[in-house]
Amino acid sequence: MTVLLLPSHTLATPQYLSGPDASADVGPASGHHSWLIENGATLNVLPGGQVQEVRSFDANLFMEGASMGQDQEMYLSNSTALIRNSILDGGTRTALNVTDGSVAQVYDSRISSIGRGVNVPLKGSVLLANTQVYGADNGGNGNMDGGVGIALVNGKAEVVQKSQIVGDRYGVAISSNRHEDPASWRNSLVVDNAHIEGKGASAIKVESFFDNRPSQANITVSNGGTLTGGNGVILEVAKNANVDFTVSNSRLSGDIVVADTARTAVSLTNGASLNGTMSGVQTLAIENASWTLTANANVQDLTLSNGRVDLGGANGSFHQLDLDTLNGSGTFGLGTDLAAGIGDKVVVSGNASGNHQLAIQNTGTDVGKGQSPLEVVKTGSGDAQFAVLGGQVDLGTFVYDLQRQGNDWFLVQRPGEVVTPGTRSVLGLFSAAPTVWYGESSTLRSRMGELRMGTGESGVWSRTYGNRYNVSAGGGVGYQQRQQGLSVGADGALPVSDGKMLVGVMGGYSRSDLDLAGGTTGSVDSYYVGLYGTWLADDGYYVDALMKLNRFQNKSDVRMSDGQRSRGDYNNQGLGVSVEAGKRVDLDNGVFVTPFAQFSMLQAQGEQYELDNGMQARSNKADSLLGKIGTHIGQTRKLANLGYFDYYGKVAIAQEFANNNEVKVNGNRFTNDLSGARAELGVGTAVQVSERLQLHADFDYVKGQNLEQPWGISLGARYNF
Repeated sequence: MTVLLLPSHTLATPQYLSGPDASADVGPASGHHSWLIENGATLNVLPGGQVQEVRSFDANLFMEGASMGQDQEMYLSNSTALIRNSILDGGTRTALNVTDGSVAQVYDSRISSIGRGVNVPLKGSVLLANTQVYGADNGGNGNMDGGVGIALVNGKAEVVQKSQIVGDRYGVAISSNRHEDPASWRNSLVVDNAHIEGKGASAIKVESFFDNRPSQANITVSNGGTLTGGNGVILEVAKNANVDFTVSNSRLSGDIVVADTARTAVSLTNGASLNGTMSGVQTLAIENASWTLTANANVQDLTLSNGRVDLGGANGSFHQLDLDTLNGSGTFGLGTDLAAGIGDKVVVSGNASGNHQLAIQNTGTDVGKGQSPLEVVKTGSGDAQFAVLGGQVDLGTFVYDLQRQGNDWFLVQRPGEVVTPGTRSVLGLFSAAPTVWYGESSTLRSRMGELRMGTGESGVWSRTYGNRYNVSAGGGVGYQQRQQGLSVGADGALPVSDGKMLVGVMGGYSRSDLDLAGGTTGSVDSYYVGLYGTWLADDGYYVDALMKLNRFQNKSDVRMSDGQRSRGDYNNQGLGVSVEAGKRVDLDNGVFVTPFAQFSMLQAQGEQYELDNGMQARSNKADSLLGKIGTHIGQTRKLANLGYFDYYGKVAIAQEFANNNEVKVNGNRFTNDLSGARAELGVGTAVQVSERLQLHADFDYVKGQNLEQPWGISLGARYNF
């Protein structure tokens, strides 16, 4: 039997359909009626149609683009329903009841009630896709009576496709039915790319009203699903309930609270994360996922499989995680304050097994003097192995190691006062000024070429250069320094009776990059200006003097052993002078020998700065006092165009006398200088390509006690007026 409601056709209320051949279509002009359908009948509510109460027993309901009147109820018993793009407003009644094995699919719709928005008891099942459900508070007793978005009482609900389920109290409330054996049926809740929110209480609550009917529930949150509890709890498991809670590929914030007589198994997997605490959880499995504590927590059995547990001390408050057993392999993130003797702690009262990493927060702040080793892991028994991520822990100036004592694990300072990457960066930067200054200054020959060539007196010149240094600074710190830069200058001649005198100005810029190993680097940007004077006597004697003022801009970029980075910077000035004197002795066939002596002095301003990990650094100075003697041996040859060509070799011995440069790192003193002897070798050439233009090049090698220069290259040009 088919009933078609036309505008002129009015039936008594409620309308009644019965039998598999009975059906009715409700359109926009069909009137507002209540319906009772049963025994295989079908009710189609068409776009624009509106119904009052619908009660369906062993029947079928299709509803699209329609609505149900306020203070009405849709009740499904052993029925099916497909609802699309519709509005169900239950008012003071439950808008949608899906019971007795009924199956309801709701798409792109809105459902609201005062009390329970959707009620799913007695093996009912509901799918909610891109649908909003709201359960308003009705002043009930605070359990499942009022303010619940979805109530499951031995039912199933799939909440998918950006659906939002909100209750003034609980987003979802789950319980058992007094008439069914709970072992025969488990509540099921799936939250897939959707949101559940309890405004005044927990996002999800599972409880058992009857001691002999404990609630059973499987809850899965996946693909970006979210839970929000107004009281900060995303899952509350009351007495006698039994819950399996799985989170996959979702980020949750909130607590999981389990009653003493309840049982809950939590699984975090597939990139999931939980930021909150847990209490009373029986088993926790973390696989390719993470958990961050916001307070002390306790879990009976923890199994890690490439999982991570951060105890939260990085935020300044330290927490303790209490476990009965520990298995698998994973990472624990721990914060510490060794100066105060406190930190995060993992306590396993029973058996601990597996291999685990401790990602201990590194810091630039020093440990208090005389501080006892800090216990970070305590176990009752088992063969568990723990190691620190990065192989060491950076705690202020010095390196600390993880040490096992019985079944417990402690942080202890490494013997020999091994310094941290932060300390290395400080010592490296404070010792770099002399090598930067000398690489920029160089000698008369490499700065301006062979001035005895050509006929001009005044001129301009430029020089580009690059140097590589291997440096051993204080505290056993070694680093590599690569420098590149450019200098320019101009000078004019002064009248003298014997030879010629030039005075000039110079300026330039250089960049030095420091590689302190392990990903820790530093840099020095140097800007400089200077005055120089050169006297060349007719009989071969010469004197060259230089005074140069530098501004050093220093930066540290520290990769700490836990993989985190720290940075710091400071600026300082340096003033240096250099005087070189020698004599060129010409031999037969253009061969010449030029013995020389050089004295250089640099005073670099001390400075204080701080890395952003809390490390304090201070230098009193970075001075240099360098003496050098050596000789050039070469030959001058004429070119076909009447120019000249010089080539030469250099050998010299230098001595660095400054040996009291001092650096303090967190108050710990280090001697930070490059004192000692070193040998220098070099080759070079100068070509007078025309009457006014000269090109020159030099290559140098230096080897000494605290300094090696594998190579230094200088290319220059001078134009005489």
